[in-house]
Amino acid sequence: MNPGWFAMLALLPGMQALAIDNLRFEARQIIAGDTRLEGVSAHLRLISASTTEATVDIAGVHAGADLPTLGQVRLVCRKPVIADPRFGCEAALLSVERTPIGPLSVTAAGDYRTDVATGQARATLARLAGGRIEVEARTSPQRWQLRGDAKGLHIGELRKLLAPWFSVPAGWTLEGRMDAQVAAHGGATPMHAEVALALADVNLSNEASTLIAENAAAALELTLDAHRDGYDLDATAKGERGQALAGPVLLDFNRNPLTLHARGSWRGDTVDLAQVEASAPQLLALHGNATLTLGAAPELTQGRVVIGALEFPAAYTSLMQITLAATDFGDLVTAGRASGAIVLAHNALERIDLQLEHFSTYNEREFFMKDVAGELHWAAARDADVSPSWLSWSSGGAYGLSGGAARVDFVTRAAGFALVEPWHMPIFDGAIDIRTLAVSGMGTPDVNLRFDADIEPISMPPICKAFGWPEFSGRIGGRIPGVELRGNELTVKGDIEASVFDGEIVTSGLRLIDPLGKWPRLFANVRGRKLDLELVTRTFAVGSITGRLDVDILGLELFDWSPVAFDARLETAKGDRSRHRISARAVRELSNVGGGGGGVAQALQSGVLQFFDEYGYDRIGIRCRLANDVCLMSGVEPAPGGYYIVKGRGLPRIDIVGNQGRVNWRQLVAQIVSGLDAQGVVVD
Repeated sequence: MNPGWFAMLALLPGMQALAIDNLRFEARQIIAGDTRLEGVSAHLRLISASTTEATVDIAGVHAGADLPTLGQVRLVCRKPVIADPRFGCEAALLSVERTPIGPLSVTAAGDYRTDVATGQARATLARLAGGRIEVEARTSPQRWQLRGDAKGLHIGELRKLLAPWFSVPAGWTLEGRMDAQVAAHGGATPMHAEVALALADVNLSNEASTLIAENAAAALELTLDAHRDGYDLDATAKGERGQALAGPVLLDFNRNPLTLHARGSWRGDTVDLAQVEASAPQLLALHGNATLTLGAAPELTQGRVVIGALEFPAAYTSLMQITLAATDFGDLVTAGRASGAIVLAHNALERIDLQLEHFSTYNEREFFMKDVAGELHWAAARDADVSPSWLSWSSGGAYGLSGGAARVDFVTRAAGFALVEPWHMPIFDGAIDIRTLAVSGMGTPDVNLRFDADIEPISMPPICKAFGWPEFSGRIGGRIPGVELRGNELTVKGDIEASVFDGEIVTSGLRLIDPLGKWPRLFANVRGRKLDLELVTRTFAVGSITGRLDVDILGLELFDWSPVAFDARLETAKGDRSRHRISARAVRELSNVGGGGGGVAQALQSGVLQFFDEYGYDRIGIRCRLANDVCLMSGVEPAPGGYYIVKGRGLPRIDIVGNQGRVNWRQLVAQIVSGLDAQGVVVD
């Protein structure tokens, strides 16, 4: 208030003799800096010798482009105190009809002594953002104090009030309730401030749904101590109820309430946190330090976190499951713990050192690892000096394959991984000895992999069981040379060999495009030589055939693991001098494939052939060239009306002639599967 007003008010007792009981001041507009007051009216009334009332009305308050406009502002002081050196108001009411959040009403009281420069004031906003705010202040030459208490504020309404200074980005939602307490003092001593916030029923989401809180309850306690060049700070935050999602990290405060504590200093644009601690029961316990640079682009300049304990299964659920959700490892059951240290610099990871203890995991798809232990050492720089990492386990398995104890030693830095010594990986009664495994560019389109290994012979029966195949004898062994993954394509440079059905199968030209994607494509050529037909037919329960068989499946192409193209030939091995016999049941099964089943079945049930269980043959073979979901069929050689599938020899003799040149692939598969199912063979 202008000092002239005080002088005028001091003359009031003497002016009463002149019968002056009203003073009024009016101004159409008052401008002070960026603030403009419109329609100002001040009125002082002398109600009685001991009672005075002061009223100020302002039609509009414009406080600048960044501040809200207020309308119909009224201040009424029913008990002004004007007794030099004491000035004040014992009961004041400030009302504002037009604000961004609706009408506001503030009750206030206070006084000030000019002789000793002391004063006090208190104010209450009974209705603000759905809640209530009380403020109390005291001042003296040596000390000032401020206290504030807010209860039941609705965050959504509070956002409207704070819009000139604070707003959430477009597309975000933020709702909930808040209580707050503020206490501060200063003066002859540096400022000290304490802030306590309690948030309840908080629901938050950003436009991309990568930052979400649901029915969350949290608390924050902050202490600031001012110094000549900044502040010392001590803050504790607690997540007490609800859930929060930040990118791939999901925090369930109901199960694992989280406490964060930080202590440090704030100097200019730098926040130096000398002590950072975090704890959540059955999830984590860590401590460390960090330096942050504030500004238009805030940055974590440096930080170090020491992980005292990272507990599973909560660590998997909170930190890993969302990232792995779309993979075969999105539903793991885990147990164990980890510890270690993480170094950060310039908003990025710089180094990781972790130890894993007593870890185990499994899921319903037969993936499991037991008694896992190890150390992981990783550095972001390609040329960083990093210690070797290792993992060991007592047993493990995936996709039906399983094996015993193993250990892998490797080094990893940047986006690369490489074995430091061969890895012996047991599988059933054999093993894969991996001599080279190196990956670079992991997680980028330029990923590159090199791999070669030797296969210590593994029996086929457990492999067949694991993959749901009909069980057959033999062993798979040999070498897997020159496997490379470049970008999205995996290529095997050499041949993969297997010994099955007392013969040899060689796979060459193997390529796999998009191996980890949704629609993988495989290309290969498969050649089998001198397979024992008696073992083959015994495995697939299609009757009995003796002799040796050559198999060629050239130009094989699988899309999403289903055949879309190949040129397949199955034919009696050249120069085979073994006994060639075929059972009546096998005759019926083969005749159905080529479309000549009716005539053959009739022949087997009539005449002299009905008295025999098996027949001799010269050659046996069938060819299918698959393209556009159609198989172009042929046999060992042309025959009257078709092609020979089985060309008989000796007595009794029987020929199987196919007469279908084009066969729908899906119908052919269904027919074969139906025949195998009818014989009790499980087909996957």
